[in-house]
Amino acid sequence: MFDKLLAKVFTVFAQVMVKIQPIWDKAKVPIALIVGILIGWFVLGWGLFPVEWTNATPAHLREDWRSAYVANAADEFYRTGDMALLQNRLGLDLPRSKNVPWLAQDDLLQQDLQTAVDKSGRYRLDGFVPALMGLQQIAAQDRAALFPGETTTSEGTATETTPLARLLRIAGLLAVALLVLGAAGIVWYLIAARNRGAVVTKRAPQGSATAAMPATVGLATAEGERPVKSFNTPYVLGDDYFDPSFSIEIGADFLGECGIGISETLGAGDPKKVAAFEAWLFDKSDIRTVTKVLASEFAYNDPDLRAKLEPKGEVVMMRPGEEVVLETSILRIKARIRDLEYAQGASLPPNSFVQKVNFELQSWVKQGDEVGTYLED
Repeated sequence: MFDKLLAKVFTVFAQVMVKIQPIWDKAKVPIALIVGILIGWFVLGWGLFPVEWTNATPAHLREDWRSAYVANAADEFYRTGDMALLQNRLGLDLPRSKNVPWLAQDDLLQQDLQTAVDKSGRYRLDGFVPALMGLQQIAAQDRAALFPGETTTSEGTATETTPLARLLRIAGLLAVALLVLGAAGIVWYLIAARNRGAVVTKRAPQGSATAAMPATVGLATAEGERPVKSFNTPYVLGDDYFDPSFSIEIGADFLGECGIGISETLGAGDPKKVAAFEAWLFDKSDIRTVTKVLASEFAYNDPDLRAKLEPKGEVVMMRPGEEVVLETSILRIKARIRDLEYAQGASLPPNSFVQKVNFELQSWVKQGDEVGTYLED
């Protein structure tokens, strides 16, 4: 049961990938870029190399912890009277920077002191209220004493950065902008180069090698014409996940896919006793899959098994040299049985399951105006 479920999952996955491949071929570079960004962001940025914060200040704490911290710092100041120690406790002796919230925002310390007073009951800070209110008064009336790093202009506003710092900031922004533009230019160039290559392949003059290529590989269904692709795929008893598939392409144009896989088994236990195979052809132009079933002699002649296989497609009995043909609007494949040997099981009828078989799959692209229009598009 598990083996059947796993085989079914693989089959569904293969069919989904067949439908996704044309989209991937058209937008390979943008999709790869997006996937790379997501991997770098989530896997590397959050998983393997997460951000580690260092040199944080008390203002980065959560509100309740921040209130408790400023309350204790205020109480210590009113017990010692040491302004330098208070400034050090609050991180106010650091250079003015946007990374130090109480220095970057003028009224933030006042707001945090007021929050600590207002929520003193909730945060169990009732005994610190006088010290907090005293520190509020200093912050409001004698800011220069509390913030030693600030200098004041004639209008009374604090100066934050020097001309050199502003110049370095502008240079950094320009560098980031150039990197972004450069990455965008590389992506655009790769997409444009891919599009140019596609146009050359489709529009080359009749005398060029590119234009002559489809004729040389055989845009025909007539016998004797060279197929676009030819595949040999052997099956041997014990290959329980036998399900090969092959792309049908002309140059850079993906036209479809074909393959052959296990369709029906007999009995129980390992290895699987394969009584029928399913040959299939997917055509990108009309987005459909056609199938035919290659059954063992016993499965073909057994009414119950035959009725079970017929909904999957036309049932053909396997014989050495037997051929089945599958066709869609522009594609045609021929599946030929080159060699066939039945296995013999004590509990199963003769010629009921396969010991080994060798399949040959050949694919053609049909001639005609419809095909030419499709390849041009």
